[in-house]
Amino acid sequence: MKSVYIGLLSPKGLKSIWFQFLLVASIMWCFHVVAVFLVQHYNLTLHISIETIPLYKRPDVSFNRWLVLPIAGFGLYLVSVRSVLKAKEPIPLPVLIITFIGLKIVIDVSVTLINGSFLPIGIKEYIDDVPKFASIGDILQHYADRTTTLTRHAGTHPPGAVLTLWLVTRLFVYNYMVKAWLIILSAPLVLIPIYRLTTKLHDRRTAVYVLSLYLVTPNAVLYTAICMDAFFALFLVLSLYLICDPVRQTTTGAILTGLSLAISMFFTFATTFLGLYFIALAVAAYFWKRQEFANHLVALTVSGTTFCLVYLIVYVLTGYNLLANLMAAMEVDRSGIGTGYETLPRYFLVSGTNLFGFLTMIGVPTIAFFLRQLSKEIHQLLTGQECSIFLPAYIVVLIPIAFSTLYMTETERIWLFMVPFVLIPAAKNLVTYVERQQNDWLFYIVVSLLFVQTLGFEILIDTRW
Repeated sequence: MKSVYIGLLSPKGLKSIWFQFLLVASIMWCFHVVAVFLVQHYNLTLHISIETIPLYKRPDVSFNRWLVLPIAGFGLYLVSVRSVLKAKEPIPLPVLIITFIGLKIVIDVSVTLINGSFLPIGIKEYIDDVPKFASIGDILQHYADRTTTLTRHAGTHPPGAVLTLWLVTRLFVYNYMVKAWLIILSAPLVLIPIYRLTTKLHDRRTAVYVLSLYLVTPNAVLYTAICMDAFFALFLVLSLYLICDPVRQTTTGAILTGLSLAISMFFTFATTFLGLYFIALAVAAYFWKRQEFANHLVALTVSGTTFCLVYLIVYVLTGYNLLANLMAAMEVDRSGIGTGYETLPRYFLVSGTNLFGFLTMIGVPTIAFFLRQLSKEIHQLLTGQECSIFLPAYIVVLIPIAFSTLYMTETERIWLFMVPFVLIPAAKNLVTYVERQQNDWLFYIVVSLLFVQTLGFEILIDTRW
């Protein structure tokens, strides 16, 4: 046993991918232990069970015959992904995307059924508010005034979700399954901008790895069958895709970016993160990509102006006031869970839970490869080597946001749109590792570990949304 410890702590052992997996898992567990101590020692109030902190969940074991479905779905996934990766000729893009969309629907729905009920308690959010409005004009004009009368999430969000469900239920029928099918069929479309973004930053093989990881990433599975945040993520990731190419972007492209951000903001205030990221990219370009800075600045200016003009026009035509809605939503949010600044221990507990809740649901092996790539790119930046600013700019925005209390836990769900920020660097590092080893066995181990973690979460805890 002593020789094992010595081996792990040797320079070679510290570089071992298995040691790094173990280290990531240990750090996540340590945060759970510290969080439980803070809650109990300081008698802190937090709307999370201490048994599952930092995850917004509660223990609820569901071990039943429905397990057969996701296991069979994962078998189909492995066969399909292996066929894609081993194909001698590049698979046509439409066929590739349709294949992954189909696999995603199979995995998401089959895993959701493990809870014994396809529609969890959270399905009532947003759709229960549809009957409270008589028309689209009524929604736009009076939404901010009625936030305190809406369901919890509708009261802390812009009107986009309620308006969409209002339209869909008028087109079909008013029931919870309409909302579920809207999410099930639309959420997998996020794979398209994710693929395009990855090929823009890296290459086709890395993009296939990203799609493969996304399909078995815990929060991307547990929240994309019946959670509206999966629907929101489609617009947010599309905006991210448009943001990340200002060098080749025309004025028309910058205007489209602004429009996309405006649409995203109509669904969730989390879009502010992308605005800050857009600014961080421009700042990073000034320091490390000076030749691209002018393009970033122009794109930022045109997109920002477009965004503001959209909401000015909306206000003039309909009376919808985005800022008034934001203030009302923040008030509703504070009334339920506080500000996060009540005491120093509670501040650190909330902030840490923001970060670790999100990372835990990304998956242990993915976080290990993400940190490896982050370390590599930081070294490249500090030594003046050529490097992408996609990841460093993300970290610069993520840490302050996590500790700002703008988010009060539940980030594993709310930050679903951030998954590509982690998966793309992780996949790039995994591709490099596999190519260096000249063997893809580690890829299949990683996706299997992610699937096991996803299945474990679904079996052991209640996924409310």
